Amino acid sequence: MVTVLTYPVVYFLLELPKLIVNDAVQGVNFPRTVLGFDFDQVPYLVLLCFTFLTLVVVSNGLKFYLNVYKGRLGERMLRRLRFELFQRVLRFRLPHFRKVSSGEIIPMITSEVEDVGGYIGEAFALPAYQGGMLIVQLGFIFMQDPLLGLAAVSSYPIQGYVIPMLQKRVVLLSRQRVKNVRLIADKVGESITGVAEIHANDASAWHSADISDRLYENFKIRYEIFNRKFLIKFLNNFMNQLTPFFFYLIGGYLVIQGNLSIGALLAVIAAYKDLAGPWKLLLSFYQMTADVSVKYQTVVENFDPQDIYETDRLTADETVELHGDVRFENVNFSGGAAGQEVMDINLTVPEGKACAIVGPDGSGRSEVLQLAAGLVSASSGKVWIGDHNLDHLTDSTLGRQIAYVGGAVHVWTGTIRDNLYYGLRHRPLVPPQREGEDLRLYKRRVSEAKETHNPVYDLSAKWDDFAAAGVDGSDGLDEKALELLAAVSLDKDIYRLGLQSRFDPSMNDTFAEKILNVRKDLAIRIASEPAISGLVELWHPDRFNASASLADNLFFAVPSDPEITMDQVPDLEEVKAFLVETGFDEKLQQIGLKVADTMLELFANVSGDSGLLGAYSFITQDEIPEFERIVRIAKSEQQRPGLSEADRSRLRGLAFKLVPARHRLGVMSDELRDEIIAARKQFLERVVKNSESFVAFDPDVYLPPLTIEDNLLFGRARVDRRDARRRIDDVIRAIVEETGLRQPIIYAGFGYHVGVAGSRLSAGQRRRIALVRGLLKNAKITILDDIATGTTEDDKALRDGLRKILSGKTFLFGTSNADIAAEFDQQFVLDQGRISDKG
Repeated sequence: MVTVLTYPVVYFLLELPKLIVNDAVQGVNFPRTVLGFDFDQVPYLVLLCFTFLTLVVVSNGLKFYLNVYKGRLGERMLRRLRFELFQRVLRFRLPHFRKVSSGEIIPMITSEVEDVGGYIGEAFALPAYQGGMLIVQLGFIFMQDPLLGLAAVSSYPIQGYVIPMLQKRVVLLSRQRVKNVRLIADKVGESITGVAEIHANDASAWHSADISDRLYENFKIRYEIFNRKFLIKFLNNFMNQLTPFFFYLIGGYLVIQGNLSIGALLAVIAAYKDLAGPWKLLLSFYQMTADVSVKYQTVVENFDPQDIYETDRLTADETVELHGDVRFENVNFSGGAAGQEVMDINLTVPEGKACAIVGPDGSGRSEVLQLAAGLVSASSGKVWIGDHNLDHLTDSTLGRQIAYVGGAVHVWTGTIRDNLYYGLRHRPLVPPQREGEDLRLYKRRVSEAKETHNPVYDLSAKWDDFAAAGVDGSDGLDEKALELLAAVSLDKDIYRLGLQSRFDPSMNDTFAEKILNVRKDLAIRIASEPAISGLVELWHPDRFNASASLADNLFFAVPSDPEITMDQVPDLEEVKAFLVETGFDEKLQQIGLKVADTMLELFANVSGDSGLLGAYSFITQDEIPEFERIVRIAKSEQQRPGLSEADRSRLRGLAFKLVPARHRLGVMSDELRDEIIAARKQFLERVVKNSESFVAFDPDVYLPPLTIEDNLLFGRARVDRRDARRRIDDVIRAIVEETGLRQPIIYAGFGYHVGVAGSRLSAGQRRRIALVRGLLKNAKITILDDIATGTTEDDKALRDGLRKILSGKTFLFGTSNADIAAEFDQQFVLDQGRISDKG
């Protein structure tokens, strides 16, 4: 409707220039009467010009509205399409993921559908607006003279026939390009995943050659596409330039004959100039339609497998209580390869019993356990739990009533707490309290979600299902998690991670106060016990700490932003200004020069694989040539101006890394120590006191940027004593146990960030976190595959503990060890996909 409103505006914009030239500038017999008012020639010209200006504003305002509208429409459709594709990924059956990789799927969802979303915005607006403009402008030209109108459209039939014919080949090439790019993405993703194997087998040349060949294929395809696209553009431009030739020839002849006014000819030429835009855009729209169609079809091919789950399996929120035996009735399943199939399985696991499924990898053991968890569906036969066929149950039942932990566990990027409670976050349970601007923004977000058929779940709500876990609230859930962590012997690891974590005292000021009390007790013990006093150097505003770096000693503060490291502090503008003002920039530069000179003298001839360089030097092997250049320039009086600011900064950075007790290079003197302490007091007074960017060391204040361990110690373990760190850790651990801080520190460890996919945890830690995650679900049926299958006393104790925790519940345990299976009430032995023995 808005597009239609633009048509008359555009027509009058074409008509007005003709009126201005013919009627206002060259006209006679004034005044003119407009709406009952008389206008002489100049006022009439002004009226027409301001009318033209008004129509320009209106026309551009309507175009602005349309562009915003279609942009919003395209973004909404893009969001809806991406979400639909992601939902379809969740609906794929597990065997389907063996045929596709994330390297193929991710580009389709993120980049390939980008053009589809943009096209949806243009799909109706562009042909309606530009097609309308074309008709209006052609109509205007025909009204001036039919011959000129025919000249204007003379090239359209040729373009309308030739362009689609050439475009067909471009469409096919685009399809090849999309498939080839997916293969490249898949290969790159696989190389990243297996980068350790590439280095371990010296296979980088092989992978480089593979990628190079695929990139060449992509180059050939794109090169042919460019040739054909620019041929199409050449033909378009030629046809568009041919039409003005007819205008000048026919129009000039008509003006000479007196059959056409100059104003009309100028208006026609102006109209044709505007006509080229819509026609060009319509042809581009046709090309875009063909290109997007290719991309959409390739996306559909990959996201519409025949055996995809129904949407209700994901979205249904009704939970069925599962009671009864687990029964397999003539079950067959094939994962698509040998060793991934089971044949004619009949077994029954009584409710509340512990059963071992025994068999080596490739025996069908893992497939049987996945069938029992409802993760895969039988090709034939049925799997029952009580009266319920697992094929007919939704995720809301299977994911809550069954806890499954397989051999290949996944830890999500986030905190340990996020991963432990992941199995309890099914749906939002308690919405947050919102008001004011927060409520308004939330309503808008919900409205947009409904517009795009996205879910309206609130991530800020409370999702943890305390009732399912059998606890009353978050404190009870933490306590239960801690019990299970202790049961799987992971509590000690979480305690150590807690000591290395940062803690925000605003979250729990009581905990911060206890840490400060422990700090004071530790300081008293260090002062009173000679055996300990020689192991640590505490922070003191009037003392130099020889076991800390020069930067720590000079600034005696830490950045309030934990993302900023001490190495980056000297580059902050306020710190730079302070160093220049106090003259310490030159002093540090001289210290850095002495350090660099000494390091080069000591390590210039040491091989890169020597342990000496890493243990005693803070110049790496790669940096030695650079520092050799800097030292050479600095020592030359004539070339001193050649030392750049970057070079000076590197020397200062080297000085800041100096730890006097470790790097005994003869640089530190009593005079220099006194100067650093004096400069420290100035820095605290001038910079730290007036800035929120730093937190000063204070024995009576908890320092959030430091770890809990650093806050407890409030100093540095002596680096010149080999056993200082270990003995101080023992003292800290003893005081923590005495004061009851161990449990709160473990809870602080729950907030430890595990890195991308748990990369900051060991493989064993990841497996045990996944195990606790499964146990916290408090499910009716627990299925563990290849978990705690070692023969050590610790593994046996863990299995005994698991049977005790899961006593009275159905428990299926997968192992390849027959002796371990003997610990369970019941065993089924699998061999090449068939049950070979029962016990």
